[in-house]
Amino acid sequence: MKEIKGKVFTGMGVAREYLELQPYQDKIEKETGFRPFPGTLNINSSKEEVQKVLQNAEASRIKSFKYRGTEYSGIDIYDAEIKGLKAAVIRMDITDYGPEIIEVIAEHNLREELGLEDGDEIKIFIH
Repeated sequence: MKEIKGKVFTGMGVAREYLELQPYQDKIEKETGFRPFPGTLNINSSKEEVQKVLQNAEASRIKSFKYRGTEYSGIDIYDAEIKGLKAAVIRMDITDYGPEIIEVIAEHNLREELGLEDGDEIKIFIH
């Protein structure tokens, strides 16, 4: 397992809209084994650390798709663990975030489940 360290921050809320969509829910569940909570835990790390870990990790792929007349971004999904909980890091093809930002999904709201607040330091383990 490889580790990425960073600090929790409040995101823009865009992922929530996407993760609420049935096609994303279904496709992510097929790849991860869990239906994702509609939202991400956002971690600010270093560009170098994120790139080093993810370029050497295996990802599953959700291709871009059309749903109700709208084209939706493809996603790379990396199996992960955060404080002993099964999770996944997602990298959307189209994002407003820079390469130093990690978006973590899980079955539950990780911020609430782990009692995290903005500025808390956290480690994500990539399988």
